[in-house]
Amino acid sequence: MELFIFIVFQLLMEVQSYKSPTVKVSPDVIRESSSVKISCETPADVRVNQCYFYTNREQKNIKVTSSCELELTGAEVLRWAGVKSPESIYINCYYTINEQGINKPSSKSPPATVTVLDSLPKPIISVSDDQLFISCEIPLSVRADFNCSLYTEDDVLLYQRVSLWNQSGKNRCMFSVSRSELFPRSVNSRQLICVYLLKTEPEIRSPRSDTITIRDLPQAKLRASASVILETDTFELSCENTEDLKMEKCFFNINGRESNSKQSSSCQLSLTGSQISVWSGSQSSSMRISCFYTVTLSQVQKPSAHSDPVTVTVQISTSIYPQKTSQLDTVISSSETPVYHTTVVHTKGPPSTTYKDLWFILLVFTGVAVILSGLMGLICLCRFASKYFNVNLFIKQQIVSQSDVQE
Repeated sequence: MELFIFIVFQLLMEVQSYKSPTVKVSPDVIRESSSVKISCETPADVRVNQCYFYTNREQKNIKVTSSCELELTGAEVLRWAGVKSPESIYINCYYTINEQGINKPSSKSPPATVTVLDSLPKPIISVSDDQLFISCEIPLSVRADFNCSLYTEDDVLLYQRVSLWNQSGKNRCMFSVSRSELFPRSVNSRQLICVYLLKTEPEIRSPRSDTITIRDLPQAKLRASASVILETDTFELSCENTEDLKMEKCFFNINGRESNSKQSSSCQLSLTGSQISVWSGSQSSSMRISCFYTVTLSQVQKPSAHSDPVTVTVQISTSIYPQKTSQLDTVISSSETPVYHTTVVHTKGPPSTTYKDLWFILLVFTGVAVILSGLMGLICLCRFASKYFNVNLFIKQQIVSQSDVQE
């Protein structure tokens, strides 16, 4: 009895010492009419007697071959496993060696998968609540890499993706779409379909999915109270939509910069010209303002397309401030009542003219005034001298005339 137990123990130890083989399939996805090559790769230092293949972890309908290779069609694999297409079949193998007339089996190989497909069901297309993620689900429980394509109603290819196998045992392609690609300018709705294909020889392509229609929110419309304002004027902005949707918030952008946007739950803004200039952060007097709004759909905030921009020009105020103006009085004298001319020099922002410059200008104007006054005095003096000379001449002529009369 002890001898028998010892022999069995030695046999078990020898079996466990044999290295397990590896089963390989090529290709791993086939049609019923195409072929697959199945091989059981054994350790190089082992002299193999025979190889044994079985499917789906059930050691029945075992196929035996001394070459450790099988070549079967997809239909033969399906009959061997007792299943119908489409199906994924797991294949295992092991080998035996002959020692002293006894066939000793190795341990079992890890499984390899062969997927047999002949026709593909149409995919199931769906869209997320925010309409930014589109799913193309492949209703097959087989493990394979499928290529999915997303098309518009006019057969324009938008995206291509490789399917992902999830834990629920389904293949799915996920498309993350951008609003600018999905809804170009003036397009508010799109019809989408998806298809998938399998890289086999020949290639297998699925039917088209059902069509889904995705509608975008109406484009925002921006109204402005004026196009040209002064720095002190008040400027009104109103962001609207064309379908009277309930808007959660509105966002106003200036010069295309969304990083400096202003929010409003009333979708209206009231700003002065100076505030708009500060908001723009630029030296230009003309600014472009646009807006968009958000609505809540299935507890998800969805933004609209941006409005067409409106242009507003902020003109510099002409008001006179004591700290920003200088007043120079120039007196021009004449033979009549003096006339005073006032010149006002406006500057924008902090004064750029120093007191020395003002004194210099004042001296220049004073000098000009003195010169003009001197010229006017000279003219008056000349006129006075001329009159005096004429009067003296007239008196002399009168005296001469009276002398002639007396004689």
